[in-house]
Amino acid sequence: MENNTLASQAFGLIGKIIIKGQIEIKTGLRIGGSKSGLKIGGIDLNVITDPWGKPYIPGSSLKGKLRSLIEKKLAANNPSFWNSKTNDQISGHTCRNEEEYSTCPVCKIWGIAGDKSMSIPTLTRLYVCDAYLDEESITEEMRENLELPYTESKFETGIDRIKGTALTGSLREIERVPAGARFKDVELIYNVFEPEDKKILKNVFEALELLEHDYLGGMGSRGYGRVCFKDINIFWNRKEDYEQGQVELTAERVINKDLGFTPAEIVRNFEKLLDKLNQG
Repeated sequence: MENNTLASQAFGLIGKIIIKGQIEIKTGLRIGGSKSGLKIGGIDLNVITDPWGKPYIPGSSLKGKLRSLIEKKLAANNPSFWNSKTNDQISGHTCRNEEEYSTCPVCKIWGIAGDKSMSIPTLTRLYVCDAYLDEESITEEMRENLELPYTESKFETGIDRIKGTALTGSLREIERVPAGARFKDVELIYNVFEPEDKKILKNVFEALELLEHDYLGGMGSRGYGRVCFKDINIFWNRKEDYEQGQVELTAERVINKDLGFTPAEIVRNFEKLLDKLNQG
């Protein structure tokens, strides 16, 4: 009976919440790219680049990291939360039935693998777009100290923990986006299918907040990948706005002007943001 009730609930697009901002790199960022075309004597581990040779942050990398962080937060008070395995190793969380899914912000927001046993809609709420380098953030002063047009190189080596010396053959030259670089027009699109979706949106900003005290990309334990989110603007486009063609993302339509522009500020003022979403 409960499953039938869940399946019969109204479900359809109510609107889209657009979150735009910037990512500023605090410590060198490395999101790995293809090794094809590398020359002898060149970089051993390069960063991913767009077709124009500029580093970028794939939306999949950012989205996956945000999901991982919010899963860890929710699992802190629920040991059984980790229920997904890969090669017999715990690899995360996924809902197994309609009852679990109906109360799970992670699977509703970040998505769930297709499961024919589900008799209710399981559409992903959150889309994360690729973020591209703001070339102006690479200043002339920075360029004077960079080995490559947009990136720096750093040598890393493994250490013999007994002898305290470098391991033979372990020296690698690693490419990183330098501290101070910015990625502009970062865009997250959040679909609202049910009224409850507005409430669980807070998890997205909490995940952004957690990421600022974690790392993005590889080699985080070595100090790589510290980032911060700046100048966040939030827009609320209702279904009716799309029907009327009133969906421009202009300064006048930013709904968080008096609530703050960082993840922490938005989390602190989320109830006020929720009021604005419900009024719209």
